[in-house]
Amino acid sequence: MDFDSGAGLLHRLTSYQPDREWDAPVDDPRVRHDLTPNDPETFPPPYKTYGPGLPTVELPRDLPASGVPATAVLSGAASPPQALDAAQLGRILFLGAGVVRTSVRNGRRFVFRAAGSAGARFPLELYVSARGVAGVPDGVHWYDPMAHALLQIAPPAGGDATTLIVTGVPWRTGWRYAERGFRHVYWDAGTLLAQLDAATASAGLEPRLRTLFPDTRVGELVGADGTHEFPVALLTFGDGTPAVAPTGPATAGELPPVEFPLVTAAQHAGDRDTLGAPWPAAVTVGTHPGEQTLDEVIRRRGSQRRMDRTKTVPRADLEWAMSAATRGVDVPHWVVAHGVDGLAPGLYRWPSLTPVVTGDLRGELERVCLGQSLAAEAAYVVIAARPGDALDDRSYRAAQLASGLVEGRLHLAAYATGATATGMTFLDSEVPALLHEPGDLVTLLFTCVGIGEYKSRPGGAPGAPVEVRTVVPRIVE
Repeated sequence: MDFDSGAGLLHRLTSYQPDREWDAPVDDPRVRHDLTPNDPETFPPPYKTYGPGLPTVELPRDLPASGVPATAVLSGAASPPQALDAAQLGRILFLGAGVVRTSVRNGRRFVFRAAGSAGARFPLELYVSARGVAGVPDGVHWYDPMAHALLQIAPPAGGDATTLIVTGVPWRTGWRYAERGFRHVYWDAGTLLAQLDAATASAGLEPRLRTLFPDTRVGELVGADGTHEFPVALLTFGDGTPAVAPTGPATAGELPPVEFPLVTAAQHAGDRDTLGAPWPAAVTVGTHPGEQTLDEVIRRRGSQRRMDRTKTVPRADLEWAMSAATRGVDVPHWVVAHGVDGLAPGLYRWPSLTPVVTGDLRGELERVCLGQSLAAEAAYVVIAARPGDALDDRSYRAAQLASGLVEGRLHLAAYATGATATGMTFLDSEVPALLHEPGDLVTLLFTCVGIGEYKSRPGGAPGAPVEVRTVVPRIVE
């Protein structure tokens, strides 16, 4: 990876260092210094808006039940195929991107989606290029997460397989994290795709994930301009040709016109004009006890803010969760065990669980995670990282997304086994030494798994999110 251009430059300029506050921009003219993080006056809307008159499909709010245990889905067990109609499509969309909770803080209403998001910024949009879905006209549709409805924004695309298109809106996450929000776009896309993929698989609809596609053409398909919104990933139902070839103009919708030039350059440095093959089908792993359905687990899932450091988890739960979460993912992972029954505290390389160093690392993890106590309270912490020389501008994007996919699966696996989970940021400069790896290591993501200090209120039904109280995480100075 070239750390002086494209995605490598962005990674270098947005890496956290212990001698600089996380919200203080690096002293470099390529980074914006004229934006105030978390400024209430510039708070971006939670999703796109469209003018009146677009054809609309109100999706059924009574969702079909899959009846499939979450542990079976995450293990990769095959599910009986179900018909792809408006109700089933609506179920899949809702379990990934639907609004399930709301909260009022400082006089402002916040909305929370079914899939997790760093800082609750939810910088993604979701589209459906529908082909042959009963109850949904062929065409390109935007998913309205609050109304649980589809707005048709473009004519039917070329291709024969219904495809979900995930796009990123950098300003929505950059409002809090500035240019580093580019990473969050791909992390969040991974967590969203973990739930979309699982929901699709639980209906026997054979999800196929692609991260290599013609960026410009896919952007044209959904009206994304490549600056304020850009395509991130495709998820196709079945093995057919993805319906992503535009046949006419798309209605663009409205977004705040705020740009991070460094993000734009990093994104376009990885642009390609080829439709790649889907990710290889992942092998199944051993099943694990669990009765809750995938739908129930997703409704219960939340980003835990406080964990009970006195509680432990069984080693069997860790091994199954990691096996299920990393199915089909080639990004290297490490595990820091704090409270795992049958596993001594220390740092381990996955999947062998070979010890790198043993001993209590709670204090060191807390320090590396900018004083966020969850890194010490968790039963274990999962770290994704990859050597810099193994990445280029496009594979960097895919690696960030893959780390988010693992995190999203870990969330579901944790909730399915009585634990909880949350993603975590970190001091980039400190991770290579922590892992006893070379200094050019590109750290991707931390995920904390442990026993929650409180239980999240289950999310609501389509069009009926539940009101929740925001829990503030502990920060150790």
